[in-house]
Amino acid sequence: MPRERSPRSIDALCMGSAFCAALVVAAILIARGTEGSIHAALAATARLAFLLFWPAYCGSALVSLFGPKFQPLKQYAREFGLAFASALLVHLGLVGLLCLTGTAPDVSVFIFFGIAAAWAYLLALFSIDRLRQALGPKYWWLLNAVGMNYLAYAFLVDFLRDPLHGDIKHVIRYFPFAVLAVAGPSLRLAAFAKRVGRRWRDSTRESA
Repeated sequence: MPRERSPRSIDALCMGSAFCAALVVAAILIARGTEGSIHAALAATARLAFLLFWPAYCGSALVSLFGPKFQPLKQYAREFGLAFASALLVHLGLVGLLCLTGTAPDVSVFIFFGIAAAWAYLLALFSIDRLRQALGPKYWWLLNAVGMNYLAYAFLVDFLRDPLHGDIKHVIRYFPFAVLAVAGPSLRLAAFAKRVGRRWRDSTRESA
């Protein structure tokens, strides 16, 4: 009978797979050798990272709103988050490559998205059980809420920059991600409102 994978091996598999997938995508696009190949690789790895981030961000809200059929997304939210952080490493490496070519982004871009990257790795660090337990449930909830929402906001800013501008290829590349970027915070807000409404109804029944 095959041995069941340990949590550490699952983490390693998720992180390694995400990193390799992002690396392959980046390598294929850069190998084309066109003028905008690095920018194309940056855009592609950002979208891949977002697809890994979105289930980690919305899994719990989807279960709250639509029931247990979305339970796997909630159950593996941590693994999706770690996979996102791994894919982001390739994206950040491409930013470094862009700087080496003398076409570094503006300082404001570095600051805004640099903070988002810092949140990603801070959350990954505190996903370690011992560190999360040392932090305590209250502060972990605060850290997670602020970090995940800042990351969601960073993706929202990125994908809402003229998603319908340009040719049909540009629309296909950006518009679906813009929709998901808007849907994520909306789902979390709706789930929060549902929880508040349920607590209010429960408290009303108890006081009646």
